[in-house]
Amino acid sequence: MYRVNHLIGGEAVDTSCEESAIFNPSTSRQIGTVLHGGVAEVDSAVAAAGAAFKTWSQTGLQYRADLMLKVRELLVQRQAELVDLVMTEAGKTRDDAAAEVGKGLEILAYTAGIGTWYGTGLTRNIASGVDTYDARYPIGVIAAVSPFNFPVMIPVIQSAMAIACGNTVVVKPSEKVPSAFRLIADIFLTAGLPKGVLNVVNGGRIVVERFTEHPDIAGVTFVGSTAVAKKVRVAGVMNDKRVQAFGGGKNHMIVLPDADLDVAADAAVSAAYGAAGQRCMAISVVVAVGGIGDQFVAKIKSRISSIVIGSVHDDDVQLGPVISQESMSKINAFISVAEQEGAFLAVDGRELNRTCDGWLVGASLVDHVRPGMSIYENEVFGPVLSVVRAETFDEAMNVANQHSMGNGAAIFTRDGAAARQYVDGIEAGMVGVNIPIPVPAFMHSFGGWKDSAFTETKLFGPQSLTFLTRIKAVVTRWPDPAKSSVNLGFLQNKS
Repeated sequence: MYRVNHLIGGEAVDTSCEESAIFNPSTSRQIGTVLHGGVAEVDSAVAAAGAAFKTWSQTGLQYRADLMLKVRELLVQRQAELVDLVMTEAGKTRDDAAAEVGKGLEILAYTAGIGTWYGTGLTRNIASGVDTYDARYPIGVIAAVSPFNFPVMIPVIQSAMAIACGNTVVVKPSEKVPSAFRLIADIFLTAGLPKGVLNVVNGGRIVVERFTEHPDIAGVTFVGSTAVAKKVRVAGVMNDKRVQAFGGGKNHMIVLPDADLDVAADAAVSAAYGAAGQRCMAISVVVAVGGIGDQFVAKIKSRISSIVIGSVHDDDVQLGPVISQESMSKINAFISVAEQEGAFLAVDGRELNRTCDGWLVGASLVDHVRPGMSIYENEVFGPVLSVVRAETFDEAMNVANQHSMGNGAAIFTRDGAAARQYVDGIEAGMVGVNIPIPVPAFMHSFGGWKDSAFTETKLFGPQSLTFLTRIKAVVTRWPDPAKSSVNLGFLQNKS
């Protein structure tokens, strides 16, 4: 058994208002505990971050860039350890865990390029002898709330982007998977990050609520469920904070009759069942258009039968457990209700020959799903793929657009005109053409539409600067004293 504590002002802190168990989802056995912070721990961390902000915000861009590269170098050295932590606490397969850690390394490399994307414009001689430029400033202390499904990538994105922009940060990782980022925070210190710039307070609802009300927190960045994201957004804005709150997704993949159905089936299976479906960008609905439904469902079924399910500590396993007993029960309940509401269980993942004691749900395929069904309207967040049938392309578009969530969407087709119409007309923040999970590279912007994102800003990419910084317009003139005079009107350019 091990215990995960807080990091406040550069020091390990063991104070706690309570603690909770950490489990290995592949075995359902407890492997550690995590201390939960309360109001006192949050206040202490914010005070440390506020004190550090005064000097950190004045550091040079190249200094921050160099530090990010040092952190990246140290993370590479601890890469195998981080992968093991993600496998053990999050229940990811080795390949999936390694891919996530790799994404964490990518974001550090991106933030090291801060000099290429942080700059602003200058206009010389906007009036005679007058220059105008925009000056970018960090906003202050940022609180970050991270989800269980990406214990490395998401908190690294939230913290590294903020720190590179000159802010200081208090991070609350998911209490289910706290160890990986707690290790990363120590690595930031080892790389030379000043104490107080990055703080970690573990816990649950109490910590999040204090983030949204603390007077010295300038911004809150949240990734989690849609229901909680909306509450965080409302509470934070009510307390005059910047808030970006990213929720869940119900991501549609439209398959047109002209598509290569084998390619589309491979993509659907990969995008629906990878990471046990626990991705906000997972494909959870396929809309089969124009009579291809039976054929396409058969192709998906044939691929599901070869998926190896079990403990992620077995290198042959492709589909591991979900995060908790509660999650497993919830997913199974969605499958049961779908059948009661008239859907057809083409593959029932509840019927498993169990090879381990973990929280396993097999790959499930639910056919003849209709809008309005519980399994369609809600984010299941498990290895469950629903198939909706549509006669026409327009009907398929309407099915996808009427849903309240709009994180990602995809289309599979050989028709360029249809693809362009889909890209322009689909109401989602990220769109893939013959790509099922259209997560952009870090130099582009990540974020959904509708109830998938309660924010006007993005999690990463150029548009994230709108959240992480604020702009001051500066107008300068160095006048000739011999030409100085009183002028009560607006500044005019007469020469």
